[in-house]
Amino acid sequence: MRRALRTAPTGTDGAAAVEFGLLLPLFVMLALGIISAGFAFHAWLNVTHGSQESARFAATLSIEAGGGDTTAWLTEVSDRALAAANLSDSATTAVPGSEACVAVVSPINIPSLNSHMTVTTDADGNVSHSAALIGPCPNMPTMSGDYVQTYVAKPVDFNYVFGSTSLTVASKSVNRFEAVSLS
Repeated sequence: MRRALRTAPTGTDGAAAVEFGLLLPLFVMLALGIISAGFAFHAWLNVTHGSQESARFAATLSIEAGGGDTTAWLTEVSDRALAAANLSDSATTAVPGSEACVAVVSPINIPSLNSHMTVTTDADGNVSHSAALIGPCPNMPTMSGDYVQTYVAKPVDFNYVFGSTSLTVASKSVNRFEAVSLS
């Protein structure tokens, strides 16, 4: 009789399985959200690195060293921005939907410089450069004196359990233009 009482079910044998079944979906949602946020954060780090690296490069690259004219200089720096952000394999292909803007403003340069170029990619990843446009990059801070601006953006799909959304991660950088031409 004592043995039968010791082995009799107490009513808690399935409690752990029920608790596990209730908590597993919450744990999976939390884990997938953290992983997706990690991918978005990684993309943001890449575009931040790209904008800062290209701004440092542009700040020390003279117009003469960049090809001799402003358009060639802007093209070289914008291609560098996409490559530094891990968005481009070559000057003709990049991550679809990514974009960059590079500007140089140098009122004391001879002749004075005040132009920007926008680079965009289509759905197939083909890169297209705009012509050299007058003024700094749109929606960028301006400073007095000589400076360069870079802007890099990339679309990111943020997935969660009940769906997904598309985010755009972007970064801006402004540096003083050190490579002023003396000619």
